[in-house]
Amino acid sequence: MGMPPIEDMVGRETEWQQLADFATSGEQSASLGLVRGRRRIGKSFMLQGLAERMNGFYYHAVRGSSGESLHDFGEQLGAYSGSIAPLSLGSWDDAVGALMELGRRGERLVVLDEFPYMLEHTPGLDSLVQRAYAPRAGTRRDTQTRLILCGSAMSVMGQLLTGTAPLRGRAALDLRLQPFDFRTARRLHGIDDFATAILTYAVIGGVAAYAREMVGHDLPTDPDDFDRWVSVRILSPSAPLFGEVDLLFGEDPTLSKARKPNLYYSTLAGVALGHHAWSSLTNYVRIPGGSLASVVSALVSADFVAELQDPVRDNRPIYQPADPLIRFHYAIIRRHQARLRRHGANTGELWAELTQTFRSQVLGPCFESMARSWALHFASRETLGGAPVHVGPTTLAVRNSDTGARELRQLDVVVAGDAETPSDRTVTAIGEAKVGQRLSLRHLVRLEEAREALGQVADSAKLLLFGQHFDRAVLRVAEERDDLEIIDLPRLYEGE
Repeated sequence: MGMPPIEDMVGRETEWQQLADFATSGEQSASLGLVRGRRRIGKSFMLQGLAERMNGFYYHAVRGSSGESLHDFGEQLGAYSGSIAPLSLGSWDDAVGALMELGRRGERLVVLDEFPYMLEHTPGLDSLVQRAYAPRAGTRRDTQTRLILCGSAMSVMGQLLTGTAPLRGRAALDLRLQPFDFRTARRLHGIDDFATAILTYAVIGGVAAYAREMVGHDLPTDPDDFDRWVSVRILSPSAPLFGEVDLLFGEDPTLSKARKPNLYYSTLAGVALGHHAWSSLTNYVRIPGGSLASVVSALVSADFVAELQDPVRDNRPIYQPADPLIRFHYAIIRRHQARLRRHGANTGELWAELTQTFRSQVLGPCFESMARSWALHFASRETLGGAPVHVGPTTLAVRNSDTGARELRQLDVVVAGDAETPSDRTVTAIGEAKVGQRLSLRHLVRLEEAREALGQVADSAKLLLFGQHFDRAVLRVAEERDDLEIIDLPRLYEGE
């Protein structure tokens, strides 16, 4: 039987058990683990809870000099150990040794939270940990310290175990926490109404703190209340989420200390504003693709941008914001910051002006990503006509059945099997996702045209229509056809 989770924890049962298994593995020697994830995602909440449950040592690092931090560390470790005075540590090597000593009499959990801050003032600290965890190190064999290094700077944490990094090959756990998917987010938000759940997810996504402390535990109760909530909890300059994206960006050292940080801001803005394809993004930023590659790679590594692969075309990556709040920030807050910050600004009136922008540039793309998530994680094989090995969007040339002309169209959802090359993959399903429109036979025709354009690999592809409202005519057709699936909001959230 696993260790019961801490109170108020939602949606992290699997991650909690992985942490508990690591801390109570029974290994006779010391073990090392990494926990990483974007800020506000719930890492510290879980690790503090686990440390309290197991009487472990939890240390939350802050920015400061090496000497100051070493003194603070010794003070906290001394208090934990029951010493009447702070431990006098001559170096960080001594500090690592003291942590290893904690496990001399049995398993002892030790958490160093915000480890990247410690690396800022002591760049060789990971090498000191590596030495303590070397296969033949006596300190490792004679102690059962369960050391977890935790951090929010994803670009830094991601490098700890790669290439020639000192800790490569030393960790028994590498746990990467992701934001909650839209279904788990609805549980976290405690919202029963599906339409309200989608609107809320399109703004704050699945980050735990965004639904609790950072909105004063205030969430919309219905679609009418949503406007009030956005105006007060998001668009007000005094709201914590108003400047959250800029704060997150500034806290990642790889991005904030880059030679040209404005280039990273501009690239992230381009992705958030809908420039998802490589050619469109380079045109927006106005620099050659070769120069942009390292910038995009850094944003992906830092979890600001997500890279999707086109299921049916090779080397056609598609870039999207890794978090809905990033898209909302650039489409709504950043563009209108001056008006929102003006003394006495009526955020309710401003929001009324921006609602259409929200629906087209924020809600629409978010709903498309929810549709892809549903296909990948929740839909049955019967619904999709096969296993969802590859799921993503694509762009293709389609012949318009009315005019006969060929036009480029984006296909929101493509589900494909596996093959040696993307173009050879069998397409088992394609879909269109429209939350702000009433889906009709016209949308069905568009899907049929897209299926024809994909050719023989898509001959038997199922057609998926995702939406909130549907014409009766298309619902009647769906009852008569085996190749058409209607995914309304109840099915999106609760069905397969």
